[in-house]
Order: sequence, then structure tokens, then C-alpha cells
Amino acid sequence: MLKHEADLSFQNSVFSPDGNRLVSVGSKGMLYLWDVSKTFPLDFKKVHEGLALACAYSADGNYIITGGEDKSIKILKTKDLSLVKSIDGLSAQVRELAMSGNRLVALLQNSELLLFSTDTWEPVAKPRYAAQDSRVIFSNSGDRFYAWFANRVYAISAKDGELLHVFNTNYATPTDLAISADDKFLAIGFGQAEEIIRIYNTHNMALVKSLKKNGPRDYAKGLSFFHKSNKLLYHSNAASSNLRIFDMEKGTSVSVSKASGSPRTAISRDDSKVILSPKFAKSVQLMSVL
Repeated sequence: MLKHEADLSFQNSVFSPDGNRLVSVGSKGMLYLWDVSKTFPLDFKKVHEGLALACAYSADGNYIITGGEDKSIKILKTKDLSLVKSIDGLSAQVRELAMSGNRLVALLQNSELLLFSTDTWEPVAKPRYAAQDSRVIFSNSGDRFYAWFANRVYAISAKDGELLHVFNTNYATPTDLAISADDKFLAIGFGQAEEIIRIYNTHNMALVKSLKKNGPRDYAKGLSFFHKSNKLLYHSNAASSNLRIFDMEKGTSVSVSKASGSPRTAISRDDSKVILSPKFAKSVQLMSVL
């Protein structure tokens, strides 16, 4: 359990590329850098006025990017948390950040999706739009990213922000997205639906697998594919809140741990560790995969 102030609440956390560290953001505009072997932060810094809402690591691990309630994005050096650049004056607070290669995507409170080049930290595309609670994920190849609006999932070019494909689920509004390590499968979580997870082939968006709810108020959030298998970690709210693993090959779903809230999950590249980071929670949970 990573926590150190009684009145601190966290908003998001992500692993460094090597999995040895993680960064978290939360109340008081603070960023915290953690070593996974320790329960206290290695370093911390106030980066935003108000809440710090989102965070991301660059692929080389040299930069940490944060977004906040103050309508700004901060780019910091990982080694000393020194500020490299501040992107100020955005049209709304920053709800979500995602990075791949030399591209950064920001989702704002007003539903704008902004695409930046990390070579110059300048915008490279006119805004597109997604639901303000959408998850934004890149393909592992980095050529595209995904987000949703209502019951439609968008695939958007990472090069220029052009819309590549619109997929209408004709089912329900998503709660989360995850993409497999080989980019072949896109998992979509749903709430208050008979099937709480549907997995599609990214080539033609044909339905490949689905998972029915386990109870009357079940939903799927916190979706993350493991990197070395087509197993999907997700958070279920059936009966009691718990983490489950859906094995695509076997078609089985197994509960592996109790969990509180509706966590955002992250899995280290070697599949050995998992972060649970519920919004407005007093701690970040770090777990080992056995």
C-alpha cells in the first residue's frame, strides 16, 4: 500500500518502462515517484494548482508527463523532476494522458482530444472528441490510438490525428478499453449489460470472445492485457468487488484478489507486478503476480 499523508488522495499511476518505478498523481497537485521495492516515495513535487489528474511515462523512461485541473500539461525529467516545458492555457482540465513513440494524446474535460509531437511538444492535429471519461490507449505498434464517444469506439491515426475507423458497438457505452500485446485484440468493458466484456479482432472488428456478467450489478473496469499472453485482467463488481483474470484461450474467468473501488490497472512489462489506482483513493495498491 503506497500512501504517506492522511489527507492525500490519488488519481492515477503508471509504471516506468522498466517496471522498477512508478509515478502517481493526485490531490494538492502533487506528483510522486516511487521505487517498487519501497513503501515511501523517492521524490515528489507540486506540479499543478488543484488536482493532478493524469500521468504518463515516455517510452525511454526519461520524461514524466502530467495533466491537471489547472488546464495545463507538465513535462518533467525523470531523474530530478525538473520542468522541461509547461503547456498552458488549454481549453479545459486534463482528464487523461497517453504516450507512444513521439506522440502524446491528452483528453480534456470538454471532450477534446489533443495530439502532440514529443519532439517539439507542439500540437500536430486539430482536436477530435471523445467522452470525457473515455480511456485513451495506443496500439503497441504506436500507429494509432483508441477512444470512445457514446457507444462508438474511434481508431485515430497517431501520425496526423485523422480518423481511421469508427466502430459502433450497437450494444452499450464502454467503461474501459485494453489492447493485446500483439495488437490483434481490442477488449471493451461494459457496465450494466449482459456481457460486461467483449473482445474484438482489431483487423475487422469482428467479435471474438465475450464474458457475461457474474451478478446483477456487475461491470468491467480496470482492463489490462498481460504482455506475454492473451489473458485479461479486469475489475468486477459482482457480489463483492474483486480482480479477475479472463483467459481467452480457455474461456474462463477466475477471481484472483479482492479489490476496492473501480481501479485503473497497469501491468509491468515483465508481467510480474500490477498497480491498482482507484480515483480519489487514499492509497495505490502494488501487487505481485504469482
